[in-house]
Amino acid sequence: MPCARLSLSVLAMTAREVSHDPRDLEGIPMRHRRFCWLGLMIPLGVLLAPPFLWVLIVLVAPTNWARSHVIAKLERSSGRSVQLDDLDVCLDGGIELTGLKIGAPRSVGDPWLEAKRIQIDVSLWQLLWGKFEPTNLQADEATLRVLRRKDGSFELADLVRFDGDRTATSSAAPHRCGPSKLKTKVRQTRILLIDQPSQTQLTFDEVEGEGIWEREGAFVATLSGRLNQGPFEFTAHLDRCGGQPNFEGQFRTSDVVLDQGMSMLRYLVPVLAGARGQLQGRMTMDVYLRGRGECRKVLGKSLVGNGSLVLDPIELNGTPLMTELAKLAELSSTDNLASIRSDFVVQDGRIKTDHLTLTAGRIPVAISGWTDFDGRLDYQVKLDGVADRIPDRARKFISGLDLDLNSLTSLRLRGNVDRVVITAPGTAAEGRSSLEQIIGPEDRERFKILGRQFRDKLMR
Repeated sequence: MPCARLSLSVLAMTAREVSHDPRDLEGIPMRHRRFCWLGLMIPLGVLLAPPFLWVLIVLVAPTNWARSHVIAKLERSSGRSVQLDDLDVCLDGGIELTGLKIGAPRSVGDPWLEAKRIQIDVSLWQLLWGKFEPTNLQADEATLRVLRRKDGSFELADLVRFDGDRTATSSAAPHRCGPSKLKTKVRQTRILLIDQPSQTQLTFDEVEGEGIWEREGAFVATLSGRLNQGPFEFTAHLDRCGGQPNFEGQFRTSDVVLDQGMSMLRYLVPVLAGARGQLQGRMTMDVYLRGRGECRKVLGKSLVGNGSLVLDPIELNGTPLMTELAKLAELSSTDNLASIRSDFVVQDGRIKTDHLTLTAGRIPVAISGWTDFDGRLDYQVKLDGVADRIPDRARKFISGLDLDLNSLTSLRLRGNVDRVVITAPGTAAEGRSSLEQIIGPEDRERFKILGRQFRDKLMR
């Protein structure tokens, strides 16, 4: 028992000495403090380790190897030549591509895609494991060229071509028509649309929007920007799975300044057919199209749609139709500054209209007919309201001559968008009417003079 008491007293004394140690903090021994700090540093280190490790990866990552891996992956998937100036690993995750160019196979001297900067949510770990499957992509200050060559082929046709043979060989195997769950954003992008057969070149600036792959092979795009100083909106849906590729889209624009690159308007407005001068004016358009197929023949048969077009004002000086109308009515120099309004439909490989109105001078001109996708056209042109302005005495005189009043105020346009032939009803194939074949040259010239005088009085 004495030993026990001695031991207890020694422990009590030691505890008092320890508690009065100047190194003690609030009665907690230094040994305990060390354990507390160690307990705090462990979770703190766990929290700070990933950011520090990522910063270390960003600083020392093998970006040259990653750049080569991305180039090889893009070349295999697109079949195009790829050039990439730099690749950076971002602190917030993902990679950033700088100076990306994609061109024709074995050449990037004339790229169809240039991008100053592209951000992709592919981590360096995925690249190390040989994976390149982004889900988000953002392109800044890019330039995209969409070209249709003179032979009708598209520069990017093979990128959207449907591989029907491969699908038929394995119906049980999973079929991939394209990327899935990929969301793409574009900012401050330029799109060049070049159609060599129709001599059309459109430049869309300040393009912004996004594209989403809803599922494998189904793509939805929404874009907006400016076309020749006028705003535009474009929406499209493309489905490449389940047979022939299907698409539908709508394009709207307003207050667009016309220029020499808009020769495609000749397919919509026959008044512009055969024009040699530069287009001048402003345009408003709303078009909806739907179709299927990847070749021109199939696409031409399936394409349907409708739209409206307003050209106001439009300079028509030098166009074949206005030159011919000047023979039928007195047109001043200011009458060449006209307005055109049209509603049209697209079906059966043709662009048809029954409601195209040309207003030049004091008499509106009604035009109806069609233009096919090869550029051939056939239209009827009528001076609207002229018959109602003829006095009764003149009507009796005309009826006594057994003349069709409508034939005096109508024309026919035939030919193609590059060259049109304008004839009057009753004109023979060799360009002479049946009346001209009977009357001699001297009397024919006299009748022409009288006809001009009568026409001028009629139009006034």
